[in-house]
Amino acid sequence: MTKVLVVDDDYLVRKGFIAMMPWKRYGMEVAGEAESAKKALEFMADHPVDLLITDLHMPVMSGLELMREVRRLYPHIHMVVLTFHDKFDYIQEALRMGAIDYITKVELEDEKMDEVLRRIRERNGSGDVQPSFYGQLPSGEVSPSGEQLRTESLLHRWAEGKWTVDDEECTALIDETLQLQPSPARLQDGWQKGYEEWKTLLPPDSCPSPDADRMTTWDDGLAWIQALKTAVGNRITDIPYAPEMIHCIVKAQALIQGEFQSDLTLTDVAKRVGMSRSYFSRCFHDITGRTFNDYTREVRMKHSEKLLKQTNKPIHWVAMESGYPNEKYFSKVFRKWTGMLPSEFRKLYG
Repeated sequence: MTKVLVVDDDYLVRKGFIAMMPWKRYGMEVAGEAESAKKALEFMADHPVDLLITDLHMPVMSGLELMREVRRLYPHIHMVVLTFHDKFDYIQEALRMGAIDYITKVELEDEKMDEVLRRIRERNGSGDVQPSFYGQLPSGEVSPSGEQLRTESLLHRWAEGKWTVDDEECTALIDETLQLQPSPARLQDGWQKGYEEWKTLLPPDSCPSPDADRMTTWDDGLAWIQALKTAVGNRITDIPYAPEMIHCIVKAQALIQGEFQSDLTLTDVAKRVGMSRSYFSRCFHDITGRTFNDYTREVRMKHSEKLLKQTNKPIHWVAMESGYPNEKYFSKVFRKWTGMLPSEFRKLYG
């Protein structure tokens, strides 16, 4: 039976948490409770404890300070964070210090208690497993069929990139990732897509892409997440728009880069990012420094330059592949962009 110590300075929260959890069903029993980190250390000195569940925010000695002491004095004890403050930095620090999981307030609602304890039991029982991408669990586990849709939704939200400017969303994604355990390769693919969205707005080398060769552990992943959040935060500080609005424009840029070969219009893109046509036009110019049409033309022209340099395909094919079904119009736009016709450009650089 796993001996559990619950630490929280809020009496009602602590008692309610202990009472609501189906401990015995998952081979656990509450061996003790404490209202402070000091009392918790005193209890552990006299009683065996296998699992510590502690609040992060407590007076005098915080949950993080308690975790440091427990890791030093009792390295065999597994630790789980109980937090009612979805602050990414605190949770990240707890995970870095060896927490095998964390429980947020939302998980204590809607009958999620079974899921919480099942997850903790699995991780608590994996002490002999060597550290991997997810810390205490082997990486690359296949999600049960009933969780496939949740996993796809999770990866889509990582790829969407909103988490870079929304701490609550970021915390929720980390939590779901630890629950669902998508393969590191798929997770890094989602991170890469999120990175690609913001890359257009970031200064060169402000944050590297999520390189799979460097990111071999979950701790590496957390460090990269924070690095991108910091880079984005530094970049948008001087932009006089709310982070959510900036993200809409970044998303619009990603749409243009992914679909420039089709007949994109300002009205269509504005609608897809949930903005009115006129406000979108103004925000796009203020945030990117270019009009929607100028930005779209730039993306298309750079692609056509690449095709002219790297292929011998006819000009009408290059025009089509660059989003211009009319070769004559394409040549006109290209000449205005480069000062030469496509054929002349190819002779010079091809």
